Amino acid sequence: MNPDHQLLLSTARIQRGVFTLTQAQACGIPRRTITGRAARGVYETLHPGVYGIAGADDSWHRSVIASVLSLPQPVAASHQTAAYLWGMAPQQPKAVEVITRRYRRRHRLPFVVHESLDLLETDIVEIDGIPVTSAVRTVVDLGASAPPWYVERCLDNALRDKQLTAWDVRCFIARVARSGRNGIGTIRPLVEDRLSWNSITESVLEDLFRSVVASSPYPMPDPQHELIDINGDLVGRFDFAYPASRALIETDSERYHMDSASFQRDREKQNRAQLLGWTVYRFT
Repeated sequence: MNPDHQLLLSTARIQRGVFTLTQAQACGIPRRTITGRAARGVYETLHPGVYGIAGADDSWHRSVIASVLSLPQPVAASHQTAAYLWGMAPQQPKAVEVITRRYRRRHRLPFVVHESLDLLETDIVEIDGIPVTSAVRTVVDLGASAPPWYVERCLDNALRDKQLTAWDVRCFIARVARSGRNGIGTIRPLVEDRLSWNSITESVLEDLFRSVVASSPYPMPDPQHELIDINGDLVGRFDFAYPASRALIETDSERYHMDSASFQRDREKQNRAQLLGWTVYRFT
């Protein structure tokens, strides 16, 4: 194997088998050689100026990095693509979305390109070898293209996984907010609500319950309330509480509360709380 090809393979290996013409030329391989190898099937042409090593897995992640490498820097996977890579969204999106500052479209692309003049190099991180918008930028950008419920779920998942704080998002909004900037109207009220919450939740069902309360005339309950008995022993931790009313709230999802052991443990905790004069409300 030629040394130049071996060097190119090393570059492509960390990019899921993908490389650019510029990277190949940096390895000492001229354009005509790349074109010839592509014609012989040694390389695959993925996008203009972007190639893949023939036989490499044709995965979704490969298509994402190929899309990113095909555009001028700064560029990164963004929006719902970034949300999935961060783990904010459980469902792999059908369309690949990327963001760059400015792109002159010369032909139809098999992926979605977003343009944003406020994109900075510091807004881009790397996940599994793929340039991706930061967690903060991802949730703000989502406000411009995703349904509000999707944006809210991604924000809450990111908060729960400590990928960002509500204050981080608020500061980012202050940096990029301007007249006509898409997405701010969706994300701003969600962030402002969460700035007044004194703890994060531990499940999507808890997120949903707290959102329902936030949109009602009732005050927000204390989340993750630890109930202590008169001996100083922990009775248990409850999802939410209104201590002044001696009211406890549990949100029971099938995933965490419906097996026999969890069911028995929850009922024992509830019985002990009721003996101490608390009322337990359960929502499923």
